[in-house]
Amino acid sequence: MRRLVDLSVLVENSASEPMEIRVERLDHIDGAKHFCAEVATRNAARSDSRRLEPEDFPDGAFITLDTVTLPTHMGTHIDAPIHYGLDCEGSPARSVDELPLEWFYSDGVRLDLRHKQPQDFITIADIKIALDATQHQLKPLDIVLIWTGTDKLWGKREYFSHAPGMSREATEWLVEQGIKVIGIDTYGFDRPFVTMLEDFWRTGDRSYLWPAHFYGREREYIQIERLANLEQLPDTGFQVACFPLRVKGLDASWVRAVGLVNEL
Repeated sequence: MRRLVDLSVLVENSASEPMEIRVERLDHIDGAKHFCAEVATRNAARSDSRRLEPEDFPDGAFITLDTVTLPTHMGTHIDAPIHYGLDCEGSPARSVDELPLEWFYSDGVRLDLRHKQPQDFITIADIKIALDATQHQLKPLDIVLIWTGTDKLWGKREYFSHAPGMSREATEWLVEQGIKVIGIDTYGFDRPFVTMLEDFWRTGDRSYLWPAHFYGREREYIQIERLANLEQLPDTGFQVACFPLRVKGLDASWVRAVGLVNEL
């Protein structure tokens, strides 16, 4: 038997989300009027006198149509290599529609990093200690989930700024183990924006700026940002499904990330 765990945040306008989603709905009544008018216009162009009226639908109501506008990096999403830079591993960086499906459904391992403080780097040592605690041997294409507990701040402004982030070195080490997809339950994969900027302005050291993201110009890997509910997973013994939408050329894609827990 399998238990399904929703690992995604709700896509909504929130204090945690500086970006905006806009939803415009053509409702049932206006939809009936709009569709009938479209049919009349097209038929008239063909000298077709047949008509369709709103009253021809049950209760004068047709079906709805929602138009949704939001950035690709809103809500739980994956980042494609083209997001990190123009090139990766010496070739043009790939967009979401060019990535192998096999990367997005695989065995998962959850690493407990809840002890890390806001603004901390998650280091190689942190990853290795957390991995040792699971008694799991990483294999290529495992999906690694970084559990910080930050998702419990969702809905608050602190979610955006009170979180640790992956270091370049920790990211590189995981990728060298054959990992292609690494997820985290924070706003971004790197440390919070304001933390990176303050460290750069304080030191002049550019390596503080999005180090894990920019590593993706050297080696191809995928981030999942804004995961949730990782406490509902075991450390191992589950699969992760996080398929991106097949939209041509996108730098990122919304996903409904799901954990599939194997239970007797």
